[in-house]
Amino acid sequence: MSDFLKKLKSLPPEKQAELLAKLTKSKNKAVKSEIDFLKNFEYYFKSDMPFDFTIRQTEISDPEPDYVQIRAKASSLNFRDVMIASKQYPSSPGVPTNMGSDYAGIVEKIGANVNHLKLGDEVISIHIGHTEGDELRDNCHFIKTFNVHKECVCLKPKNVSFVEASCIPTVFLTAYIGLIKLGRLDKAENLLLHTASGGVGLSAVQIAKWKEANIYATAGTDEKRAHLRKVGIKNIYDSRSIEFAKTLRSKGVEMDIVLNTLAGKAMFESIKLLNPFGRFIHIDKKDIAKDTSFAMQLFKNGIVFQFLDISLLFLNPKLMNSSMREIVELFEEEAFKPIYHTIYPVQDLKKAITAMSRGTHIGKLVVTYD
Repeated sequence: MSDFLKKLKSLPPEKQAELLAKLTKSKNKAVKSEIDFLKNFEYYFKSDMPFDFTIRQTEISDPEPDYVQIRAKASSLNFRDVMIASKQYPSSPGVPTNMGSDYAGIVEKIGANVNHLKLGDEVISIHIGHTEGDELRDNCHFIKTFNVHKECVCLKPKNVSFVEASCIPTVFLTAYIGLIKLGRLDKAENLLLHTASGGVGLSAVQIAKWKEANIYATAGTDEKRAHLRKVGIKNIYDSRSIEFAKTLRSKGVEMDIVLNTLAGKAMFESIKLLNPFGRFIHIDKKDIAKDTSFAMQLFKNGIVFQFLDISLLFLNPKLMNSSMREIVELFEEEAFKPIYHTIYPVQDLKKAITAMSRGTHIGKLVVTYD
């Protein structure tokens, strides 16, 4: 590995993105001018260097019998995309590593075994890449028109736009499965939401309000904490220190559920806030990747520790599809509403990923294809 590449990989994702953007700015302009964005296209990595991806035209085959072909109208980003772009993503077992998973679009073609959809349907989809024949295409990111298994697709809520709908799949599935399916959140229970101004956090806020739970939330900046106050959260703390734990303990407040995104000491302090039989739903991969050790004393109150990796739902597509349909129904009943988002044209994907890597955004970032 060259000295330059070693130095690049040692930088945090936002610094990697900024440096690569400067080095490739003129070249990317030339590539974009050659692309017909009315036709199909995909992003691909040119090398193993972080953020070294660009765009190209592509063609795809018709969908197989159990597959649906969708033309994307919008796609929302997840922090997983930043980690993949920076070559730091700890992959999930049996799940390919492609950027771009949350889409809203229009059904273009359907396979012979697809009965719940028809041509022209407006849909949402969560997937791990375009399928060519019966194999996932490698190095295929944020593709415009793609084939996806029927279980990964459902009708979008009728009362939201394509952009708003693209913000639903990963974050609402994570929050819904974490809090409802695994956490069994109930009325009047105490819930601690970490980094609650992000996509998962704002989705979880809506789910908690729907269940009439008591919400305690953390966020990393004054701006993010102000946004949480705007959406009606009263008990708000700083996610970048462990003062939240000290304050809650001093008030005698215990948690029934923690939806956790914090690592290291902050994670352990959060576990200690659980009451007997409390549920700890962990969705961050840092300590998993590090193989962090636990003292068994942490479990003396009979608590449940559950790691939730939403990517593993692709190994259980029926659970994914049934949960997504439940979420869509709740949107149409207006129990849930679209979360805060910022829009970029898909041509500016690298700008969007760079913005997300800084960790200053609120809600979701979306790229549009029209």
